[in-house]
Parts: sequence; C-alpha cells; structure tokens
Amino acid sequence: MKHIIFRIEQRFERFGRLVYGNPWKTIAAALLLWAAMTWSLPALVVDTSNEAFFEKDDPVLLAYDEFREQYGRDEIVMATIRSEIVFEHAFLQKLKAFHEDLENETPHLDEVISLINATSIRGEEGKLIIEELLEDWPEDEEAVARLKQRVLSNKGYRNLLVSEDGTHTSVIVRSNVHSSSDEESMMPEDGFDQAFESGEAETEAAGVEEEQLDRLTVEQNGEFVYALRDIAARYRGEDFPVVLGGSPVMMEDLKTAMMGDVPVFTGIGIGTIGMLLLLLFRNLLGIALPLLTVVLSLVSALGLMAAFGAPFTLVTQVLPSFLLAVGVGYSVHLLTIYFHQFQRTGDKGKAIAFAMGHSGLSILMTSLTTAGGLLSFTSSKAAPIAALGVFGAAGVLLAVFFTLTLLPALLTVLPAPQKWGPSRVLRVSLVDRVLSIMGEFAVNRPWTVVSASIMLSLLAGIGTTQLRFSHDPIAWLPEDNSMRQATKVIDRHMKGAATVEFVVNSGVEDGVKQPALMNRLEAFNQQAEQLGDETLLVGKSSSLVDTVKEINKVLNEDRDEFYSVPEDRKLIAQELVLFENGGSDDLERVVDSQYTEARITVKTTWTDANQYAGLLDQLEQTAENLFAGDYMVTGLIPLMVRTVNYVMQSMLTSYLIAALVITALMMLLLTSVSMGLWSMIPNFLPILIGLGVMGMLDLPLDMASILVGSIALGLAVDDTVHFLHNFRRYHHQLGEVHEAVSQTLHTTGRAMLFTTVVLAIGFFTYTKSSLSNLYSFGLITGITIIVALLGDLLLAPALMTLIHQPRGSAKP
Repeated sequence: MKHIIFRIEQRFERFGRLVYGNPWKTIAAALLLWAAMTWSLPALVVDTSNEAFFEKDDPVLLAYDEFREQYGRDEIVMATIRSEIVFEHAFLQKLKAFHEDLENETPHLDEVISLINATSIRGEEGKLIIEELLEDWPEDEEAVARLKQRVLSNKGYRNLLVSEDGTHTSVIVRSNVHSSSDEESMMPEDGFDQAFESGEAETEAAGVEEEQLDRLTVEQNGEFVYALRDIAARYRGEDFPVVLGGSPVMMEDLKTAMMGDVPVFTGIGIGTIGMLLLLLFRNLLGIALPLLTVVLSLVSALGLMAAFGAPFTLVTQVLPSFLLAVGVGYSVHLLTIYFHQFQRTGDKGKAIAFAMGHSGLSILMTSLTTAGGLLSFTSSKAAPIAALGVFGAAGVLLAVFFTLTLLPALLTVLPAPQKWGPSRVLRVSLVDRVLSIMGEFAVNRPWTVVSASIMLSLLAGIGTTQLRFSHDPIAWLPEDNSMRQATKVIDRHMKGAATVEFVVNSGVEDGVKQPALMNRLEAFNQQAEQLGDETLLVGKSSSLVDTVKEINKVLNEDRDEFYSVPEDRKLIAQELVLFENGGSDDLERVVDSQYTEARITVKTTWTDANQYAGLLDQLEQTAENLFAGDYMVTGLIPLMVRTVNYVMQSMLTSYLIAALVITALMMLLLTSVSMGLWSMIPNFLPILIGLGVMGMLDLPLDMASILVGSIALGLAVDDTVHFLHNFRRYHHQLGEVHEAVSQTLHTTGRAMLFTTVVLAIGFFTYTKSSLSNLYSFGLITGITIIVALLGDLLLAPALMTLIHQPRGSAKP
C-alpha cells in the first residue's frame, strides 16, 4: 500500500510538470469549465417558504399543493388593530379606507376580508338575505350599537375578525396561489356558482393541471408583503396601531434577513482571509491566487444550484462563507510548499512539481473527507439539507480542482514574487514555541492528555443529554422584529393565525349534505376547541357546518335554539342552495363543487413545531374517531411538524454516514485499518464537545445547527490527515516518535493553525447574524473547529506516542 501512495504522489508530481509545460491551455480549460458551470447563475432563486423544506415529489408537499388548488392558500396575513372604539364611526371609516386601499393597491391579491365586507346572513320575511356586514352603513349611535351586538354574538367572526372582548379587529389578506397571470387564466368567467350549476369544476381542474401553473414565487410574495406594509404604514397611528402577522410576512422577513447577512458575511470572510494571507505570505500572489480559486469555486457551486433548479434557502445560505473558509486552506498548503521550494531552487517548474507531489494527495484526501461529511446530508428528506450536501460537496471538489490546475498554471505565467514568507508575527517565535511546547507535552505526558480527553468526553456527554430539537422560524428573528411582536399580539387577542387543515371525504357526490356527516363536523369543531393548553391554544375550529347552522338559525326567526344542523338532508340542501343563490362565494373555501369533501380549519397560536406534535396527534385521533380514515391532514402546522421529523432523521443518518465514510477514507489514506480507527478519536471528540456545549447553553438542534456534526467532522479530519500524513513520512525517515512529531508540527503545524483560524473566524462571523439559528450554528461550529485543532496538536501526538513506543515506556 505504501508503494501505491508513493506512485500516486509521483503522478501528482508529473501532473505538476504537465501543467507547468501547458499553462495557457490549463488556464483556458479551467476558465471554460467555470463559465459553463456559471452560465445559469442569473436563474438562481431565493426561497424562504415553508415548502422549500420539502422535495418537489414529497407526498406531504403534493397533498398540500392539492389542497391549495382546491381551496386557496391557508397562509394569511392578519392586519390586527387595537382600539377601544372599534364600533364607532371614526374608526369604522378609517377601517373602510384601509380595507379599500388594500384591495386596490395590493399585487397578487386573492381577497381581503374584514368587518367591512364580512358575509352577513339574515332573514327577512322568510327570505335569506346574504350581504356584506356593512353594506348598509350605520348612520347613528343606535345602529352602531346594534352592529356591535351583532358582531360580538356571531361565532363566525369571533377570534377571526374581532377579539372576544371587542378591543381588537383584524383584516384578513390572502394572496393568490399562483402568479397573477396564471390566476386570471384559470378562473371560470362566472366563478364558483357556475361550476356548481353546470358541473364544470372537474373540467376546469383538469385544464389547470395540464397548464402546470406556477406557484406564487418568493419574489412575488415579497411584492405582496411590501405593498401591505406600505399601506399599513400610511394608516398606522395612535388611533390605528395596526400590526402585520402571518406566514407570508415571516417568509419575507426571513428572506430580508438572509439576503442582508450573506453579502456581509461573504465580505467579512474575504477581508479576513486576505489579511491572514498577507501575514502568512507577504506578497500579492499569496493573497490573490487563493482568493481567486475559492471565489471561482463558490460561484461555480451557485451556478450548479441554478442549473439544477435548487433554490438558495435558509440552510444553503451558509454555503458562501463555508466554501471561502474551507477552500482557501487547500491553496495555503500548496503555496507554502511551493514558496519554500522556489526559494531553495529558484526554479518554478521544479517548485511546482515538488509542491504537487508533496501536497497534492493530502489536499485531495482532505477534500474527499470534507465532501464525504457533506454528502452524508443527501440522505435527508429535508430538501435544503440534501441540497447543501450535494452542492457543498461539489463546491469543495471544485475548490480542489482549481487549486490543483489553475493555481499552478497561474504560478507558471505570473512573475515570481520578490519575497515571500510569514511576517514577523508568524516567524519562528511565539507560534513555533507554542507548537513545540504542545508537541513535547503530548509526547512526554501521553496518558495525561488521554485522561483529560476522557474527562472532557464525559462532561460533554452529560451536556448532550440536554439537547432538544426545534423548528421555530419566527424565533430565529430578533426579539424586536415587528412581525415577531405582531405574532404575540395576534396570539394573545385573536387566538393565533397558524392553521391545521383537514379535508374530509364523504366518498359520494352530495355526501357532505348528509346530516350524519354534518353532525360529525360539528363534533370535531367542538372537541378541537377543547384541546391545547396555556402555551398552545386552539382559538377556532370552523367548517361548512358553521354556515349551515347560521342559515338554519336566521331562517327560523333568528332563534338560538335553531343554531343547529337540520335533521333532514333535503332541508340542508335547500338551505345551501339559498346561500349559493345569495351571491356569496364563501363556499369555495369550505367545500368542493360536488359536495364530496369538506374542509375543516383549526386555528392555533404560534409555538415551536416540536410542541405542535402532541396537538396534531390529538387532532388526528379525533378525526380518526369521527371520520374513520376518510380524511387528509395538511396545512402550515403539519408541514412544520414533518420538517422536525426530517431534521431528527437527518441528524441520526447523516452523522452515521459521515463517520463511516470518513473513517474508511482515513484507513485508505493511512494504509492501515488500525491507524484509520485511531485517527478518528481526535475527530469524534470535538463533535461530542460541540454537541455538549449546545446542550449546556440550551441551544436547540434546528435546521442550521443540525449541520454542525457532519460539517465539523469533515473539516476536523482535514488537519488530522495533514498531521498523520506527514507524521508517517517523518517517522519512517527518522524512526523516532519525538522527532517525527516535532518535524510535523514545524512544517505542517503552522498551516494547520492558519486554516483553523480562517475556518473559525469564518464560522464565528455567523454569531453576528440577525437570525438566531445561524448564531448557534456559527458559534458551535467555530468552537468545534478549535477543539479539533487542539485534538490534532495534543491528542493525536499522544496517541501516536502510545501506539509506537514500547509498552510501559510512556510517561503518565
């Protein structure tokens, strides 16, 4: 096996000579490949929606899309206004103006519902009158008082359009499911009523499927939310303190935060790397070439994302800073050897060939371990995590490609620097003395190092028992974020805006009109509203049965005892026909055109998706008892709960795959099964410590921090590869552990220290993110990378001492 490694290193050396002899062809080929991969970059889209966490063919997402095709978006914006004079003329006039401006100025709008246009049902001389609530404007105080009594006594308005105490009112704003042009093309000219009367709904649905309509994009959602905020800002005042909450606003705020963070962190990363490269090499080539290779690899990776239709998400936003920090290390290792050799020989060709032969294999192997850690994410059902695995690994391998091709070619054609080498700060002084002291301590006191490592492992293990999973996008936003504050107001006074949606299938046309099914719908609503607790409250459960009961009541002199489901199916059918003929389109939201299926909407307060799991189980059990499996559950909350399940599965699977793949690669590189296994100890320890710190600091495992283990493992192994690769070489040459460790740390230790500093700073920049989940990710990954370096400088030499020295000769 050693001969194979030697032959591979020789091939790298010959490849270096080949590049030196054909620099312009190499540069042209590398740039042509880069151009091909970045051709689609302008098509890269940003997606912070809830759907972005799912693969396009995920059954959960397909069911959600099917639901929205039939009933429209369940995600709404609630514009909630607090006022002690909700039912006074001045406030109602301003509410009306606000409502009308929302209708006239909001793009991609489906509907606006408020006290101004809420459907009102009343009986008059035996007739059913369907009209807007304020179709007849109250002219005097007596009329306003009647309006207040009418609104507060209507269960349909309660906790949706008005709070129970009448001090808050909400305007419900719903965007289109599809882009505006698509919506126009899909709507039948005469609307829902024609579909009921002519039976054309199925034909329309088939036509829509054939057209493969595009969903409203994140950019269009941004336009929708921006318009709402602009209008709300014009009306906001002491007498009209309007706040905006709901999933569309959350999506836009997350996108704004993400797009604000990415260029800042990328700029900080480039600036920091540039300064460290200046300290290390003190010449323009030493700064420009590493930055060029990592920028090219980053842009190529983003281009590949666009080419394959993968969006830029809340998870993949870590890709730019990650590739900058990781990729520069490859160039540093190659340039360090190149400059050393060029200074000795003055021959570019020999220096390039030597550097490629010396470092090419270890650079390739470290990239494979990093890529292996990332590729472990591809098993995840969470689309953004899988995408990070694929395109992160692609970016790492591209960084190596440009390092091993473009970098030596540019070194060939560009003038050699007049001087090179570390500044005084990095010359043989403090850094080297510290590295020597650590190496000597590890070699002389190996059992002390091992014992301390075991103690740290035990403490970290205790910390890991405190780990918890979480998925709460609103909690990622700053505490003073307007949307986060609005959510608290809406939860407190309107009993929430998040929804669980059920679609109950009767199995036959007009089956929903059966009294037995209507009674089960009513029973579900009643039981659902009894669920929840102080932290998670079910504010409202509604369905078609509410409309039927209201119709039955008003047709019977508005007597409360008739607020019930009629026992006769024909009577239910007649009442619904009267409602349809009244001109309201409310039925579109609660039943299909054939009355085969009915929708139930359960509205709850906002909380962590983990806490929704128990409520969702209770709701599904209630549905199972009443509808015997003839139902589908979907909506925002089920999507969030499923996301948590995917995250938990991702952690267990990706960590196991990463450990197995990287261990196998280490065995291959070190040409020894036992050495490969021993080498993983200094790499597993930092992961355990990182997770332990998370538990002790009560930082949750979420969409970002779940990545720490596999990413950090892939990165931690890089330094181990360089240390052990060089240790074996020097140990073979010198035959003595102490000297082999000393030589390794003096030649490779400085580069290991540099790459760790770059990586740590790259990840620590995320602690300045406006999103708390990125703060946790950056903090823990940075800590893990630093611990990994200490493991390679202390634990790895200690283990090598115990392995190679005769039994009993090592000091405690």
